[in-house]
Amino acid sequence: MLISHKLSKCHNMPQIPYVFNQLSQFIDRNYFEILVARYHGNQYVKEFSCWNQLLVMIWAQLTSRRSLRDIEVSLRAHGDKLYRMGIGKHISRNNISHANSKREVAIYRELAQRMMQKAACVKFRNPQLEELSVLFSISGFFAIDSSSVKFDLSRYPWSVPQQGVGGIKLHTMYDLLREVPRMCLVTGHEERDQTFMEDYPYEKECLYIMDKAYMKTKGLFTIEEAKAFFIVPIKRNVKYLVLKDDIKHDSPIEVMADRTIEFTSRWAKAGYPKNLRLVTYYVEEKGKAMQFLTNNFKLPAEKVALLYKYRWNIEVFFKWIKQHLRINSFYGTSANAIMIQIYTAFTAYCVLALVADAISYKGSLYDFANMISVSLTEKVYVRDLIVRYQELNEEKGKLLLPSLFDF
Repeated sequence: MLISHKLSKCHNMPQIPYVFNQLSQFIDRNYFEILVARYHGNQYVKEFSCWNQLLVMIWAQLTSRRSLRDIEVSLRAHGDKLYRMGIGKHISRNNISHANSKREVAIYRELAQRMMQKAACVKFRNPQLEELSVLFSISGFFAIDSSSVKFDLSRYPWSVPQQGVGGIKLHTMYDLLREVPRMCLVTGHEERDQTFMEDYPYEKECLYIMDKAYMKTKGLFTIEEAKAFFIVPIKRNVKYLVLKDDIKHDSPIEVMADRTIEFTSRWAKAGYPKNLRLVTYYVEEKGKAMQFLTNNFKLPAEKVALLYKYRWNIEVFFKWIKQHLRINSFYGTSANAIMIQIYTAFTAYCVLALVADAISYKGSLYDFANMISVSLTEKVYVRDLIVRYQELNEEKGKLLLPSLFDF
C-alpha cells in the first residue's frame, strides 16, 4: 500500500520529479530524522545536514563515483538541480569528508537496517523456492555468510592486522526468496563468522542456510529455540551417535544416508542437547559426498542438498554489491567514513529493490541499476524510463536480425 501510494503521489504532482527524487521518496525520512535527533547528528551543523550527506552518498553509490573529487565534480555539473533534488548547494570535498569522518555511524547503520526491513515486503523473485515454501510450510529461506574487504595497513593503520593486511567483514543475512539483504553488521575482519550467531534476528518457521564456519552448537540451538530451521555442513571432527537410519527406499541414488543423530562430546551436547538429522549426499559436480546437519525432519533428503546449493546466491550478492556499489574502494580512511559508506551502500541497494518491486520490474537488478544510474537527473517517471529502455532494446534487437546478405 505504501509503495503504491508513493507512486500515485508522484503522478499527482504538477511537475514530473527527477528520477533521483522518486528514488529518495522510498527512504523513510521521518525515521531518519528521529535517528538524527537521537544521536545529535545535526548539532552545530549550519550548511551540510545529515540528510544532505545521506543523499550525496546515495548519489555516489548509484553513479559509482570513485573519489570525493569525483563526487564533487559530478554534482556541481548539475548545480542548478541540486536544491530540488534535496542535496542542497553546499557540496564540497571538505564538507563530505568531514561529515563522513565525524558523524555518528549508528544513524546510517540503523537506517540501513530499517530499509532492509522495508525490503522484506517486496514480492518473491524465486519461483522454485516459493514452491518449496508452500509444499513444506516454510515461511522464508535465508543464507547467512560474511565477506571480507582487505585494506592496506599503511593507509588504514587502525585496522587489526591479519596475515599482514587489514580489513573489515560484512556479516550478512540474505533473503533468498526476495533477493534482498535482511541484516548486515560491519566488524573488523578478525571477528569469526560464528561470533554473532546468537544475536541474529531469526524468525519462526524460516530456514537458514550456512557454510561450515557456522557449525557452532550453541548458535544452532538458538535457531532451534526460535522454532526455525537450519542446514549446515558438519565438520569432520564432530563426534556423534547414530540413533536411527531413515533412508527411504525410493530416495535418489545420490542420497547415501539419512540418519538421526545426537552429539556425544560434552561441549557439543551441552550446546545442542536435542537430536539432529544428518544427510549424506553425493555431489556430482565436486565428485565427493557432503554431509548436512539440519533440524528439519520433514524435507526430503535430496531437497536438503538442493537448498544448500542456494547458499551460493549470497556469494553472488556479495560479488554484485562489490562490483556495482562502492564498498571495495573508499572515500575516506577513517573507520567512521568506511562504515557510513558501506551502510549507505546497503540503503541504496534496498532503494533499488523497493523501486523495482513498486513498478513490477521483472528483470535483473543489475540492469535496473544501470538504467537508473544514467538517468537520475531526468524528469521522467521510473516506469516510463524502463519502458523506454525496453523499447530501445527491442528495436536494437530487430536491427540486429540477420539479413539475406549476411549468408
